[in-house]
Amino acid sequence: MSEPLLEVKDLNIHFFTDEGVVKAADGVDLIIERGKTLCLVGESGCGKSVTSRSFLNIIPSPGKIVSGQMLYRQQLPDGTTTTIDLAALDPKGKDIRRIRGKEISMIFQEPMTSLSMMHTVGDQITETIRLHENVSKQEARDRAIEMLRLVGIPKPARLIDEYPFRLSGGMRQRTMIAMALCCNPTMLIADEPTTALDVTTQAQILDLMLELQQRYNMALLFITHDLGVVAEIADEVAVMYLGKIVERADVDTIFNAPKHPYTQALLHSIPKIAMKREELDPIKGMIPNPYRRPSGCAFHPRCSQVMERCKHITPNVTAIQPDHTVRCLLYEDMPEQVTQKEAMHHD
Repeated sequence: MSEPLLEVKDLNIHFFTDEGVVKAADGVDLIIERGKTLCLVGESGCGKSVTSRSFLNIIPSPGKIVSGQMLYRQQLPDGTTTTIDLAALDPKGKDIRRIRGKEISMIFQEPMTSLSMMHTVGDQITETIRLHENVSKQEARDRAIEMLRLVGIPKPARLIDEYPFRLSGGMRQRTMIAMALCCNPTMLIADEPTTALDVTTQAQILDLMLELQQRYNMALLFITHDLGVVAEIADEVAVMYLGKIVERADVDTIFNAPKHPYTQALLHSIPKIAMKREELDPIKGMIPNPYRRPSGCAFHPRCSQVMERCKHITPNVTAIQPDHTVRCLLYEDMPEQVTQKEAMHHD
């Protein structure tokens, strides 16, 4: 097992609105390891983006971290490590600003809204470099050009003086990646970075991110809906539903022996090449209104294996194997030897 870089313990993020309280993250537990790729999957509205934004303390108002820990193991210049609780830092303070963009960086879902249209590509990348490192304007510009070349942008010395609105979607996404990686972060958060791109560009971006991950030994938290992408790049997978991690395991286990009915439904809903439209198997129902969460297990209104007690009892986390956990009443009351026997049977 690799060294844990970020350990999230019982993270709760609430949005306090006039209509009520929305629990965007409801007791989230995650471990992100140095040099590994963790894919966070689930439908829209499950809390994936809000959870990832909390690692940088950039949760939009009126959201707030109400409890929990985010233990980040920071490497010091002398080679030793110290542990920082990111949840306890002031969102506007100097400590988180030193980490944000340098040690933990993020590629946002839509580069058109994340890049400033009023400033050139070069201005935005060099500003990031000079904010975190003591270099001259020329040194920062040279590094920005090198970073643009590294992410596969042709003629970077010319493009660095262009404005983002003059670039294609793929070019803007590459620019975002260059900006995120310009300070060699130890952890990169990628929030659906390929959703708006064509298939060819998507494949190039994924290859690029994996290549840079190996070069810098980065931890990569990849948020996506695309289970094909997950199968290609993930080391581990965490499945999220309505603010909770309902299953977590290595990528082979998730695809070959999924336990939670929600994970199974996600996998069954993937279209296959020879499948006709009437043969599609979507997950029935919709994600519940966040202001009217169902009692008991949040997935029970849509679950094909629902039991009466699922409507009243909130499931706890059950370990199927040491590295495979699931939050489901189907496994919670099983004797340990039976659980292990069934896990071996699936393997």
